[in-house]
Amino acid sequence: MIEKITQQKLTGPTALRALARAFANFGDFDRFVAGLQSALEHSSLFEKTTIMLDRSLAEGIKPFASGVLNLPLTGGALRHGVLQAAPGGEHRQFGAEDLHLLAGLADFLAAVLDQAVRMQDAQRSRELLRFLLNQAPIGLAAYTPDRRPLVANDLAGQWLGEAGPPFLEIESGAENFYLRTGGKLIYGEARRAPDGVWIFALHDLTPGQVRLMESLQRETFRGLVEQHPVSFALVESAQVREGVLRQLPELRQALERNEIAGPYDANRIGIVLSGTGGAAARSRLRAWQNVFRDPGVLRVGFAELGRDGMAPDALLGAALRSSSPYREMVRPAVLVHEGDAGVLDAIGMILGKEYRVVKSTQLERTREFLRREEFDLFMADLDLRGTVSGVDLAREAVAVQPRIKALFTSVNYPPYEFPPQLAAEGAVVVQKPFTPESLRQTVRNRLGS
Repeated sequence: MIEKITQQKLTGPTALRALARAFANFGDFDRFVAGLQSALEHSSLFEKTTIMLDRSLAEGIKPFASGVLNLPLTGGALRHGVLQAAPGGEHRQFGAEDLHLLAGLADFLAAVLDQAVRMQDAQRSRELLRFLLNQAPIGLAAYTPDRRPLVANDLAGQWLGEAGPPFLEIESGAENFYLRTGGKLIYGEARRAPDGVWIFALHDLTPGQVRLMESLQRETFRGLVEQHPVSFALVESAQVREGVLRQLPELRQALERNEIAGPYDANRIGIVLSGTGGAAARSRLRAWQNVFRDPGVLRVGFAELGRDGMAPDALLGAALRSSSPYREMVRPAVLVHEGDAGVLDAIGMILGKEYRVVKSTQLERTREFLRREEFDLFMADLDLRGTVSGVDLAREAVAVQPRIKALFTSVNYPPYEFPPQLAAEGAVVVQKPFTPESLRQTVRNRLGS
């Protein structure tokens, strides 16, 4: 935040050249910057444009650094701070993860066009502005308050067509929207200038989405042929400016060789995990919580090859339908089989805050759970009465899910006898009666968390 209230007026060319220098850090904006410089050299309109900036901006006082896009956030006489956008490297292409820049660019163009339409040479200004907008790698358009086209670059004209933007959706309060046109997925930001002129900034998300869907299709068919698991996750944020796409570069750095991530739309990142399913996939999502700045506000949809379908479209549909809170979805899953319903409820209460606990007292129900869902831990009563012992049931669980870990409860004292397979796997017994903390710590140790 800027605490001093000292302000000064900068001429249009000075302020706009500062903005041009910021966008020059993105390779796709080279023509946009060149067009902006050309416009400033030939337009008397921009000589009359003034933009209020804090004096520290003009004098280069920190916190502003060279190559960082700085957009003052002001409203009337109030100044709220500054929006800063820094490129990921010295020079790179404009991508889906840069969608937050569209909002700032839309606000900037709204201010410039607001000045342009007030001048007597408005027609000449629109032609000059159209030339400038055609240099941008995104679609840019303006409409009058009564929804008539005012100016647009070629990309916006192609994407919006005669139908124009979805005004009903925008006037109901939406600042961003999607369009499907010519087989493309177009994301748009909408802003309104003080005189009522509508400004639209549009970006084609199709290339990134296509690459993601091609990866899902390729890895699905490879999984079917090679008979290995494939998982697909959609991580979603409710808004765009601070949403998950801003963390896409960091997420890609954290991926392993068999993992692919890309934009599904402006609110969602898709992740393809080849060779990973069930508990292992949840573990990977759990590890990425540090990448996402606020996983508490995120949701995730998840699908597995086989369980949710045998085709890419089926996996995508399942992930879209199964959206749940991120932190809830990535919690380790524990299946508990107990003969005593009271003990079963007590275990659920003790472990329920840290783990997703599935409880069962019936053999067939337990077996159905094991067939339907992959678990991180299987807990069974070592002293089960009936035709199947706790050890036998644990052996069945390991046969169905080789990666599952076993944990037993018992009223008897050691030593305990286990078959070689469970003994080698490191079977652990919790002595009854147990304290809540001792049970929680044993489960944490068993899962290595």
